[in-house]
Amino acid sequence: MDALPTTISSPETPKKELILKKKSVKPTDLQPKKDEGENEDKYTADVLRKQYTLYHNNYIETAETIKTTGLPIRHQNPPEDITENMAKFIINNHDNDPSCKWAKSIKIKRKKLNGDLYSDKYPIDSQPEVKAFTSDGPSSFGPKKKFGVIYFLDMRDWLNDTFILWKLNLSNESPEWKHIKMNKTQTHEEQCEEGRRPHISWDNIYSQIPDKCIKVYCGNFEGIFTQSVKVSVASQ
Repeated sequence: MDALPTTISSPETPKKELILKKKSVKPTDLQPKKDEGENEDKYTADVLRKQYTLYHNNYIETAETIKTTGLPIRHQNPPEDITENMAKFIINNHDNDPSCKWAKSIKIKRKKLNGDLYSDKYPIDSQPEVKAFTSDGPSSFGPKKKFGVIYFLDMRDWLNDTFILWKLNLSNESPEWKHIKMNKTQTHEEQCEEGRRPHISWDNIYSQIPDKCIKVYCGNFEGIFTQSVKVSVASQ
């Protein structure tokens, strides 16, 4: 009988260990990049055109209902998203400030903003303020409201497609603003110190500080989206 072949056992080749290196993950890696998409103003010109058209058509239809029925229906004031963004586009295109955005549409350092508009030109706690009006009635002001500049959008002739934006290069701390007379006996500052909301019309503001009032724009609705063309006259 033939001898069986001898099996020689060799030591088992050691298995290669698969070592997974644990990557250290920082908390910031799991978050969006700083301000990524947050400072993008999504209230575009198309959005404003749509919102304005809806408001305009509703106003006309309401006026027709009042005329035909005699019902005491009150017109709604223009929504703040419309008036503030109209001011924003005028400031972008006619006041040389492309950084101006609608404050409610953006965040700065992941924080929501207070106020109407945001601009790189002003401190974060003193941003631009907008007051719009469609009549000769007064505008009201918060007693603790801070702003770095204030704009007044005159919409009294808006049904004829005419708008005027005024700019007052004054902050809430400017002496000229504090000393505006709200009535015969009290100034803006005095009423604020009492915790009251001062009320005053644009015409009464203008009559007291006309030299501080700058007319930024006077034109139609579509004109707010077009940049001003400055024509330089060559010296002869």
